[in-house]
Amino acid sequence: MTRLKDIADVIGVSISTVSRAISNDTSRPVSEETKRKIREAALKLGYPLDDTPAAAASRTQIACVIPGKLLGNHPYFSEVLQGFHGKMAEMGQPAAIVRTFEEVNDAERFQAMLTESGARGVLALGWYDKELHELLDKQGIPILGVSLNDDSLKMPIVDCDRVSAARMAVAHLLDQGHTKIGYVGGPAFFRKLENDERFIGFQFAMLQGNLPIRREWVVNTNWDVDLSYRLVTGMLQELPRADWPTAMFCASDMLAIPAMRAALEQQCRIPEDIAFVGMDNIGFSQYTSPPLTSIDVPRQEIGKLAAKFLCDYVEEDYRIPPRILLPCSLIVRESSVHDIRP
Repeated sequence: MTRLKDIADVIGVSISTVSRAISNDTSRPVSEETKRKIREAALKLGYPLDDTPAAAASRTQIACVIPGKLLGNHPYFSEVLQGFHGKMAEMGQPAAIVRTFEEVNDAERFQAMLTESGARGVLALGWYDKELHELLDKQGIPILGVSLNDDSLKMPIVDCDRVSAARMAVAHLLDQGHTKIGYVGGPAFFRKLENDERFIGFQFAMLQGNLPIRREWVVNTNWDVDLSYRLVTGMLQELPRADWPTAMFCASDMLAIPAMRAALEQQCRIPEDIAFVGMDNIGFSQYTSPPLTSIDVPRQEIGKLAAKFLCDYVEEDYRIPPRILLPCSLIVRESSVHDIRP
């Protein structure tokens, strides 16, 4: 079957240009002359351009697999999916088939999903399974990861730069004069906190500031919001007030919000006694008391880029798994604005 890559090779343009021309992508239009050449080449090579069944079959069917707890109204992943689905529609591709990881979490069920859907590519949102990834690799079906927070995974990734984001957060706290900085987060996919990219960035920033990392100030919540509340409460109750950290970087806003509540219940003033910085800049972060400083992650842009890259990836082999990381930005609010220097 003719691929977009075959057309691109004949015309001497990129695969993305061919895709935009054929799908009439209006966000980045192709010149009429180039579009004419592409359509002529497509017809010559037998690539269907109309709405016949053959044309539908030539489009890129994608399966999107996400853990059930992240599907629905999750403030981070819902926006990633919104960007992903929007870009697929904009490119004229069929709607992605969405399954929870729990529905397809063994080889037999995963294979049945691939066979029934005719998926030519898989988007892995926030999960990793060695057996299932190897199954896809053996069949030559591309897989692309989003929010796979383990730097040791050797697979194509589209995400934000979590290491730089964590360093940015800690640098902000250092600018406020903090030297006693703690961390609230969770493990990466191999159940090690040390492998998580945000914790790696936190360590880098502390090393650059020539500051020690106190283990009693590192809270591993296993990404459980209830544990964030309970463990931060326990830390503050067990330590003398003089040994409290003066600032906490939280690896997500979902962990930062219960941690802030725990601090407030221990008669802690925010940010005068402990400053807080979160990550993701979910909508609710601006309504906490006080409003939460957070690292803004371009969630919809990640979803859009994932859709574009995965469709291109189906058409073209990549010998080295690429890692595309989008930059983040710091949104400063009242939870961290307090210079503690004398």
